[in-house]
Formats: sequence, C-alpha cells, structure tokens
Amino acid sequence: MRRFAIIIPVKADNPKGRLGTLLTGREKKQLQISMLEDTLAALARAKKLGHTFIVSSDPDILKLAEWYGAGAITEEKDAGVNEAVERAIAELDGYDGWIMIPADLPLITANDIKTALTLVRMGSSVVISPSEDYSGTNLLLMSRGSSIPLHYDDDSFNKHVREASDRGIRFSVYYSENVAFDIDRAGDVHRYFRFGRRNSTMNFLERTLKKNRRIRKKSRGF
Repeated sequence: MRRFAIIIPVKADNPKGRLGTLLTGREKKQLQISMLEDTLAALARAKKLGHTFIVSSDPDILKLAEWYGAGAITEEKDAGVNEAVERAIAELDGYDGWIMIPADLPLITANDIKTALTLVRMGSSVVISPSEDYSGTNLLLMSRGSSIPLHYDDDSFNKHVREASDRGIRFSVYYSENVAFDIDRAGDVHRYFRFGRRNSTMNFLERTLKKNRRIRKKSRGF
C-alpha cells in the first residue's frame, strides 16, 4: 500500500489577522488551536495521525502536534506556506506522496481524506480541492514523481490545475463543502454556526462570542 504524508503548515505570527474586528490577538490564537484540534481529530478518525506532520515556528503548536501523536517540523520563522510545504516534502522524502491541508478547516472529515486517497487508487496522481470561491487550494495531494510547483496565496487553485494540466499529469478536482469552508473573515465565523457541527471550534466560538457580547453590554451600561 502506498504511504502518503499529511502536511499541515501553521502560521506563528498574527494568525487570522483579518478577524481583528471580532477577536483579540489571544482569542485568534485560541481559535487557530481549536481548528487545528478539529483537523487532527479528523485525521485520527482516518487513522492517519502517525503520518501527519505540523510545520510551524510556534513551539506551542509543535507541542500540541506531539501531544496528539503527530510529527513536528520546526521552522526558524514564518516563511510562507509554499516554503513550509516544500521544506516538509524535502524532509518526508521517504513517502510515496504528500497531502497538504491548512489548519483552518473546522469541517474537514475523515471521509474527505479517504476520498482523496481513493481517487489516487482510481488513477489520479494529483488531487486538488478548492476553497469556496475557487481561488484557494484547501487540499492538495501530490504523488511522488507527479509534483507540481506550489502557488499558495496566489490564485492557487487555478494555478495548481493549470500546472497539472500543462504537465500532462492525471489529476482530479475534489469539491467538498467540508474542505472548501475555512474561517478567514468575520462573516465566516457567523456562517459557521449554520453548520451546527459540535466540535472544538464551535465550543470556542460560542463561549468567546457570548463573553464578548456581555462585556460590550456592560461597557454600554445595559
């Protein structure tokens, strides 16, 4: 059976910067950890934690990875997603391929990971899963010998599709609402409650937003 390593790059500095109008710096860090916990829980259900590796310069994130039983790859500093993934692939050269997912997919399930691997068994060498607006790549599987240049944070989905197509690589596009949804903006936080998924992310957001509403009311004298 072919072995695939799962790579999760995690930003250390100012995570979820666009949520500054909704959450404090400490709360954004806690949200990042909650979403990573949900991602790791999904990988545990898929029985892939032993082949999962977190790439980060944040010692707390790396400790969390080890606590869950995942591997840790240390960066000296945040160098960007492309560099983090390339570093991990170089260190994980003994695998038959790699699956890259971000740490902010609170809805991802074990079945999403299994489906990507099923597409490989059906003949695809690369699997690309888009974000909701089809600009980002929220899951990228690459088999050894069929790697493509990375374009994270730069219209990555369309560029990854183009790279695979131009190289004549057999690839699949896998769309899943679970994979496509990520939390980047305040509107994403509010939409997340509609899914009703009870997990670490939901528990954190419910607790934190209720607390912040109470604080605002008290400051207004209500």
